Amino acid sequence: MLMIVLKELFRYRALALNLVLKDLRLKYRDSVFGVLWSLLHPLLLLAVYTLAFKIVMRVPVENYPAFLLVGLLPWTFFATSLQGSTLSVIGAGGLMRKVRFPRETLPLATVLFAFVQLALALAAFLPAAVLLLRLRLSWTALLFVPILGVHFILTLGLALCLSALAVRFRDVIHLTEVALTLVFWLTPILYPVALAPKALVRLFSFSPPAAFTIAYQDVLYWGRAPDGRLWLAMITGAILALSVGVLVFRRRAAFFAEEV
Repeated sequence: MLMIVLKELFRYRALALNLVLKDLRLKYRDSVFGVLWSLLHPLLLLAVYTLAFKIVMRVPVENYPAFLLVGLLPWTFFATSLQGSTLSVIGAGGLMRKVRFPRETLPLATVLFAFVQLALALAAFLPAAVLLLRLRLSWTALLFVPILGVHFILTLGLALCLSALAVRFRDVIHLTEVALTLVFWLTPILYPVALAPKALVRLFSFSPPAAFTIAYQDVLYWGRAPDGRLWLAMITGAILALSVGVLVFRRRAAFFAEEV
C-alpha cells in the first residue's frame, strides 16, 4: 500500500506543487514585504528566547543564539506542518468534489509549504549565523541533508494521520496545538541535553522530535556525528509514522466527502 501511495503522489506532483504555490500567493498577497514575513517569526522567537534563557536565566551555553537557531528552525517546520495538516483536508471540500486526485496530496502540499518556508529561513539565517554569530560548521554539516530528509518523512506521516483524523474528530485540531506546545518544552531546543534531568533524558530516547533536535545540534553546532541510537530513533520513527499515516489516511479517505 505504501508504494502505491508514493507512486500516486509522484504522478500528481504537479498538483501538489500548484497547491503550494497557491498557498504562497494567498499568504503573501497584498503584502509589502512578501516572503520576508516568513523570516520575521523565527527571528522574533530567536530574540525572545535568547533574552529569556541566555540573558535572564543564564543558560551556560556558548554562542546561545546559534545553538538555539539550529534546533528552532526545524522545529518550526515540524510544528507548522502538523498544525496546518489538521485543516488541509477540511479546507479542500470544494476541490475534492470537483477533481479526482489522491487525497494524500493535500497534507503533502501542507508539509511542502512549510518546507519551502524552512528552506527560505535556512538560506537567510545559516549564513548569518556563520558570519555574525560565529557558528563553526564542520564536515558533519553534510549530514544535515539526510537528517532533514528523514525528518520530512516523519512529518509527512504524522500529517497524513492528523489530517485524516481531524475530518471526523474536529477536536484533533485543538489537541494538536496543545500537544505541540507540550512536546516543544519536552524537547531540548532551548537547553542542551546536559542540563536536562535524567528522567527527561531517558524520555528523549523515545521521542523522535527530541532525537531530530539533538541530531541537528550535533551536526551543525557541536560538530559531531549523531550516534547510532539517534539514527535508529529517527529512522524507526519516520518509517513507523509514514506507515501508520498512510494506513489511517487510506481507511478514512472514503468518508471525507460525507464529513467535510
